Amino acid sequence: MRRILLSTLLLAVIIVTGNAQSTTETKNMMDRVSKKLQSYKTVKAEFSFTLENEEEAINDTQEGSLILAGDKYRLTLMGIVAICNGETLWTVNEELKEANIIDPAENELFNPKSIFTLYEKKFRYERVSSTATNEVIDLIPLEAEAAYSKIRMEIIKAKDQIEEVTYYSTDGNLYIITIKSLNANIAEDDKLFVFDSKQYPGIKVFDMR
Repeated sequence: MRRILLSTLLLAVIIVTGNAQSTTETKNMMDRVSKKLQSYKTVKAEFSFTLENEEEAINDTQEGSLILAGDKYRLTLMGIVAICNGETLWTVNEELKEANIIDPAENELFNPKSIFTLYEKKFRYERVSSTATNEVIDLIPLEAEAAYSKIRMEIIKAKDQIEEVTYYSTDGNLYIITIKSLNANIAEDDKLFVFDSKQYPGIKVFDMR
């Protein structure tokens, strides 16, 4: 579930027939959103993450936060803190009293930066709806083996900013990410992006590289 969040935090999807022109317009909007995000020196976001499954009567929402500065980031969600200084990634689970050291280059799904270009991969784009303020776009995978049927993205037009993402998993789950706030170019202390064992007494560290 955590990996699904990290790989879809800034994306979205559903089915509506579109022509070549609307597909081009949709791709252009995706390009603008991606380029704007990548132009920021730092990004600080607060978001909610909801798991829904109607058949299983599941509706669970968790709050999360993300601080991103180039290749460095700090992501907090569901009791996990992922800390990366650009070269080393630590995933901390305070409940289990353990932290794993991982090579970020070998774990793209743990890297929020990959979200900015994930949409460029093998998808078909379809416009779902468009109002004066928001655009809803579906990303439909072209690969039959994909673990999801679509990703739905709602974009705030005036800001070229993603407001909500819904990930439609083939197992019947819906994963919904709602961005509550997003602030850019705020100075952040580099200490946030390095694991400090003094802040986590009793934590055992395992090197998984």
